[in-house]
Amino acid sequence: MNIELYRRLLLLVTSIFVLQFIYGQSSNRLDSLIQVLHDKPDHKDKARLLLKISKGEELSDPEKSLKFSRQALQESRLARFDSAEVRSLIQIGVNLCRLKNIKEAIETGEQVVEMASELNMLMEVADGRSIMAVAYAEVGDFDNSSKLYFENLRLYEKLNNKRLIGRTLSNIGADFISMQSYEKAMEYVNKALSISQEINNLSAITDQYNNLAAIYQIGYNDLPKALFYYSEALKIALKMNDFQQQGVNMLNIGGLYQQLDNPDSASYFLNHALELFEKVNNPVLMADGYIALGNFHYKKRNYQSGRKLASKGLSIGEKYKLPQTIFNASDLLFNICLSEHDTIGAFKYQVAKTQSKDSLYFLQNQNALFKLEFQYNQEKLIKDQKMRQMRNIFIFGFIILGLISGLIIIFLFYSRQKIKIKNMILGREKMEADLKFKSKELSTNLMSLLKKNELIAEINKKLTHLERTSSGNDLKDSLIKLNREIKKSSENKLWQEFSVQFKETNSQFYDKLLKLYPDLTSRELQLCAYLRLNMTTKEIAQLTGQRTDTLGQARYRLRKKFGLNNMESGLVTFLMQI
Repeated sequence: MNIELYRRLLLLVTSIFVLQFIYGQSSNRLDSLIQVLHDKPDHKDKARLLLKISKGEELSDPEKSLKFSRQALQESRLARFDSAEVRSLIQIGVNLCRLKNIKEAIETGEQVVEMASELNMLMEVADGRSIMAVAYAEVGDFDNSSKLYFENLRLYEKLNNKRLIGRTLSNIGADFISMQSYEKAMEYVNKALSISQEINNLSAITDQYNNLAAIYQIGYNDLPKALFYYSEALKIALKMNDFQQQGVNMLNIGGLYQQLDNPDSASYFLNHALELFEKVNNPVLMADGYIALGNFHYKKRNYQSGRKLASKGLSIGEKYKLPQTIFNASDLLFNICLSEHDTIGAFKYQVAKTQSKDSLYFLQNQNALFKLEFQYNQEKLIKDQKMRQMRNIFIFGFIILGLISGLIIIFLFYSRQKIKIKNMILGREKMEADLKFKSKELSTNLMSLLKKNELIAEINKKLTHLERTSSGNDLKDSLIKLNREIKKSSENKLWQEFSVQFKETNSQFYDKLLKLYPDLTSRELQLCAYLRLNMTTKEIAQLTGQRTDTLGQARYRLRKKFGLNNMESGLVTFLMQI
């Protein structure tokens, strides 16, 4: 027995020395990482480093880890670093679960699933479901918890990821332990243990040994078997240098030795567990260690030591607002006070115990209310999804009907437009034919008018000759008057006939010309019409009876108004383009 105690004492001293060395290195490393963080100007680099710091603090200080993970989320959003944003949300969700912030943990898990799905990050989607599953298990909603775990299990089996398959089977087994379904729990935990041993995942093997120990301790009250599995878990934790896990195992082993009435072993493991919890600075576990060791001293009737340790546990519970810790510490202090006949102290701790119990009831009711609220929201969500599906089917059918109707309308419209275009082409062809006919008719009439004008000019010439050779004044006046009337009448009639026919074939010519040059005279408009038909100065002179030099001056004035050079062809070309 002395050799065994010496061996245990040596192990304790060695572990504490190693722990102090590693913990000191860890603390220095954290300080150096924080220093590096201040030197990083890039938001992406900051997000990565903050995530690293958060993971490092996750086990020892979840609140500090949560703070760093929130900062990582902020930096990743500033950098628009989507993958880091998802991982920051995952880290936040993990910390919220550790801190028992159930509602926010589930909301965070939903955010992870939604965002990771959009980014096609399958493993992160599964992480989001795991966060929600853990949170649901905390409030006793094992239906939703197991549903999410089985969704993950299907994914991991599809990917043949044995490590994650084992972890998920372990989580399902833990749910069955909580539901007091120990046979099912044993089935899933053994499956998880087999996979963990196959891939030599020491951390997972430790978890399965702890689960098996819990099944034998709570479910079957087989304390020696439970002690065996806790001891196996401790061996692996020592091999891995996982000090927090070592502390938890030692706390459980100490409690079992106390039940087995082995005070020396119980004291050794409880003290060692508390030393480890103090070194890793985990306040929740420290409080559990103080209360467990205080209870040990109470059973040994060392009331002063028990009171001191229980008071430390109570202080931590009040500081971090842990109702269960406050209740356990107050209950122990109440029993110690009764044993010491300290009725005032007993009353004080009975009040504290009652208040913490009320808080626990409130939390339980709050969790139950949250569970009902979630179930209501889930039922509402399913109903809304069905309504959306029906609405989508209706909208889809309406769209299909609309597309068919639209195609019919487009076909009819196309056919109508085709007929309309065909009629327009036929109408244009008819107009062009009429225009050609009228142009030909205009040319013919113009030649006829020229002939008439030549005849009238000949008559005018003869009348002029008679005027000069005639001796009678009355006759001479009559001839002059007659000559003027014939000349004037022929010019007016000639222009009227020409103007009517010209407008039929060149309907918009005058409108466009007057719009561009509103100061044109009627004589200039007539001359523009003749020039548009490409008539020469001689032909225009014959038609109008004007002299060629007069027409030349009129052309010059037109070119000046139109801003053209002195080339004659330029004027004709310009008018033909209007």
